[in-house]
Amino acid sequence: MPATRFFIMRHGETVYNAARRLQANHIHTPLTRLGAEQALAMGAALRGALGDRPAVSLHVSETGRALQTMAMITDVLGLDWFAARRTDDLKEIDMGSWCGRLYDDVEAEIGPIVLADHLLRPAPDGEDYPMIAARLNRWLGEVADQPGDHVVVMHGISSRVLRGIMAGYPVHPDLGVPIAPSLMQGSIALVVEGQETVLFGSERGTEHA
Repeated sequence: MPATRFFIMRHGETVYNAARRLQANHIHTPLTRLGAEQALAMGAALRGALGDRPAVSLHVSETGRALQTMAMITDVLGLDWFAARRTDDLKEIDMGSWCGRLYDDVEAEIGPIVLADHLLRPAPDGEDYPMIAARLNRWLGEVADQPGDHVVVMHGISSRVLRGIMAGYPVHPDLGVPIAPSLMQGSIALVVEGQETVLFGSERGTEHA
């Protein structure tokens, strides 16, 4: 039987990314033109790997930016967007009362919130990394044993925790959970039987979360 494969993607760039604002999960933050191009490029990369109308399970974060990215990917693949399983378990880190604010404004008040390697400092009234890992482990408990290919559209920080768990990356010494390397928006990580490869895209340079 073929191995279960997970194609894990970050949504495309949004207007909040471009403006360096912290995004929330409860409001729609639309894709920019670049973000739309990234989504279409991910769709094309998947079609190259899986073919047209592949037999896959679709999973998507219950956020506007992830749903918009998934819509473009399914269009390229010839799949039904409505077949995607939507869940809050795949959402991005909750940054609490910092959501919607400019990075620079928050940092002017409380100091750096972008940590080493593009990680985000948890907000006092938001989520910490073990909380993210808990909901992702819950999601994995529901889908990990389902055979076949899984296409997953989610977010920068949460996807790094998911990939960290699935591919056995080291536990971060300060944040307390496994965290995978940061990938650019529009990248696809492939995880098969605990091994990760970057199918499309690359590791991040100086881009902010």
